[in-house]
Amino acid sequence: MKILLRFVLILAVLQLLHCSYAQKGRMMEQGKEKPAWVEKPYALFPQERYIVGVGSGDTREAAEQNAIAEIAKVFQANVQVDETLIESVLEQSKNGEHALQTSSEIYNRSRVTSNQKLKNVKVDRVFFAENEGLYYALAYLDRAETARMYRKDFEENNLSISEYFNKAKAETNKLRKLAMLNKALALWQVNDLINEQYKVLTTGKGLVPAVSKSELDQAVSKARKAIVVQLRPQGDVPAEVKQYVKEFVGRLGFTIGQQNADFVLQFSLKLNETNLNRPGIVAYNWQFAIQWMDGQNGNVLKTLTLNKRTAAISEGEVHARIFRMIKNALMNQFYREILDFVNSF
Repeated sequence: MKILLRFVLILAVLQLLHCSYAQKGRMMEQGKEKPAWVEKPYALFPQERYIVGVGSGDTREAAEQNAIAEIAKVFQANVQVDETLIESVLEQSKNGEHALQTSSEIYNRSRVTSNQKLKNVKVDRVFFAENEGLYYALAYLDRAETARMYRKDFEENNLSISEYFNKAKAETNKLRKLAMLNKALALWQVNDLINEQYKVLTTGKGLVPAVSKSELDQAVSKARKAIVVQLRPQGDVPAEVKQYVKEFVGRLGFTIGQQNADFVLQFSLKLNETNLNRPGIVAYNWQFAIQWMDGQNGNVLKTLTLNKRTAAISEGEVHARIFRMIKNALMNQFYREILDFVNSF
């Protein structure tokens, strides 16, 4: 499921730089009259070559941080990505896949907030206005230098995307095929973030992906639908819970079927009313259990068990609360577990 994220993808993604924080340039100056660069910074650093930020604050550090934050604002963009998929795929970097290790660093750094110090941003000058009691700082970054670094990251990811995509075409195992396509899709989305920032640096000139988004989406959708899941409720399971399990499978993109199932979802809900000795309160001890099983041999691969007590002012309300907790656990915790399982192949 795609969610809208606000990303500030700045030069922190660049691994070739050695300094961790903004480099300081000139020594601080002070006086009563503010220098011209406070109002007209691009007179010193032409806009076609640089992105500049001017900040002020009660301390020098605050002024510098605010100047850097002004640069970060330029890189803010609304980008649609499947955050859970990306994080699940990049988690596989622990298994030693270099392409995923590199992209994991890029992605994690892409979420730096605007008030943090950023790599490759240089603080060129600081001024203390004696009559105001304020510090002013000017920070800048070089567009061309930064764009070259973004291009390098993008092209490295492009090579990995092509490799995973082509391997998936030849793969006959359903899970391995889907895992490869998920990796390609995750890297594609990371590249989409990089490309948005590259466009900022190059005033709209984007980079070309190795595989088109529509071609990749179609391949992923087909691979997901090829996986068949049989639903096997145990005992008297409420209709609401059965529907949530169907929605869970739908979110994974798999097909629900009874024949030739690759996996079986066995689930149950036990409700036991309990007396809390509180007038007007209805309470239940309950257990929800779901098992993700191999469709061929019945081996249990993943489980989720909820043992809880829930109370409310009416029978309807207590059941609604129980069902909401079950849905939340399915769509978040259990969804991520199954996604990790698939992407481990």
